[in-house]
Amino acid sequence: MLLLSLLLLRTNVTAQEPSRGHELVQRRVALPQAATGNPVELHIASGSLTALEFDSSVDRAGVKLGDAKDSLELFVVNDRLVMIKPTSDVTAGERVLLTVPFADGMSPARAVFALVTNATQVDVQVQVSRLPRSAEAVQAELDEVRAACAGKDAELASLRARGAATGPSGMILAGTMGSEGVRAKEPTLQPMKLTDGLKADRVTAFRGTGWVALSLMVANEGTAPWTPTEARLSPGRSRAVTVTMKEPYVVPKGMARVVVEFRGEDWPEGSERWVELRDSTGERRLLIPSLVF
Repeated sequence: MLLLSLLLLRTNVTAQEPSRGHELVQRRVALPQAATGNPVELHIASGSLTALEFDSSVDRAGVKLGDAKDSLELFVVNDRLVMIKPTSDVTAGERVLLTVPFADGMSPARAVFALVTNATQVDVQVQVSRLPRSAEAVQAELDEVRAACAGKDAELASLRARGAATGPSGMILAGTMGSEGVRAKEPTLQPMKLTDGLKADRVTAFRGTGWVALSLMVANEGTAPWTPTEARLSPGRSRAVTVTMKEPYVVPKGMARVVVEFRGEDWPEGSERWVELRDSTGERRLLIPSLVF
């Protein structure tokens, strides 16, 4: 009968609906650590039962509930189970002590809990461990945790594989390439003068769903290496989301490819834009005065 009562009560506790948006929490408490210090804090809320299940017999006659009995009641007290029923919320900041003595006289002799209200959570099922756990019980729990972790690892690996997709697959998954594919064009460049010893010798423009990318062959006629870190469009002054290149910088008297990507609708098809690239100091810049794509 006691076992049947425990099973029925556990079913009732775990089937509760969240009380006014509270998260229903199941916890485990180990008394050898907790009983020597402060009372174990439990979160309660009106409309939700809180069940404490013990691994050793409880002295039912000695179970005591502190003040605020007008808002709390001992709903069920059995040899291994204590259930608390809040009839109203405990005042914020108030702690109501619940003392549960054990019947066998072993240490710890009692467990003390502090019942408090919490804005987001309510403890509906608390498994209280008082006796040392066997190696078999610990191993069984470890196997359960490992199985759960293995499932999470597989799920994480799948998410990583999806997030790491590149090329056409990555673009399709990200929604940046649709049925129109990717269109490319080499806009005609106006005669360019060196700007801070830099110029673009060739530009290829790519357009997809909601983005435009420029592939620039940049020549560095200066005496110092140059690394672009920022790009802007004018008019509008929108910033590029990425400025990338294979090499760490464009060497003096050398040339390297720089890819710049813009998102959104800042470059409508057929419109004219100025493109400006700068290094991290802002001292050297590359200006392309007119591009139509």
